[in-house]
Amino acid sequence: MERTEVRLSRLVLVDHAEPQYLQLEEVTPTAEPRQLTMVIGASEAREIQRCMQQVESPRPLTHELAFSLMEGLGGGLQEAVIHDLEEGTYFAELRLEKDGEILAVDCRPSDAVALTLRGTAPIFVTERVWSATASDD
Repeated sequence: MERTEVRLSRLVLVDHAEPQYLQLEEVTPTAEPRQLTMVIGASEAREIQRCMQQVESPRPLTHELAFSLMEGLGGGLQEAVIHDLEEGTYFAELRLEKDGEILAVDCRPSDAVALTLRGTAPIFVTERVWSATASDD
């Protein structure tokens, strides 16, 4: 499956509104980078903002808990892959490594972004998704 690495390029937060927006941009030194914009929920947007600003909460929030569980169980987040787009909904998975084994876990792209921001794992978008978004233009 062909894929390219992306990075978070923009997070648009609108006070007291649903939805919020997340934009990912292709990481490529030579070509004009493609961009992927998706609608996300307000709570996910706030979590991504906390991760970007490295704000710690007094008690663990859901994404902090999930990241701590992965590490506490001896695993690690290797990467996140946004792999499909169906009827306007993006699908992603986390790829976790433990003892040399890779486990793929289904998740929402916004959760994948929040979790990768807690560590150093890359995010990828498959060519299938790029093609599907190009046909939506």
